[in-house]
Amino acid sequence: MSSMDIFGSQVGLEAFMILSAILFSIGIYGVLTKKATIQILMSVELMAMALTINVVAINRWVTPADMTGWFFALFEMAFAAAELGLGLALVIALYRSAVTSEITDFEELKG
Repeated sequence: MSSMDIFGSQVGLEAFMILSAILFSIGIYGVLTKKATIQILMSVELMAMALTINVVAINRWVTPADMTGWFFALFEMAFAAAELGLGLALVIALYRSAVTSEITDFEELKG
């Protein structure tokens, strides 16, 4: 089976790859242009979810009998949750020390 029937139209691997590329591009844009640490963390999570969509879609169309894409997606979601927890802890610690959450205001982090 090379395509899925959603609402009467055929959706193939290309549609999921394009969606993943768009989400990843939005995430890259957010990481490179935003100054608030929470917005940067949200952009990183958006990039991680684009990767998950890509892996599951490739698994569905290339090797549907294997579950490796699904296992990788579950591992990536657990990793993203841990990353988000650590990132928020760092943001809270930096906010308590500098009373700001803007990336450009953290002079002591520059080496």
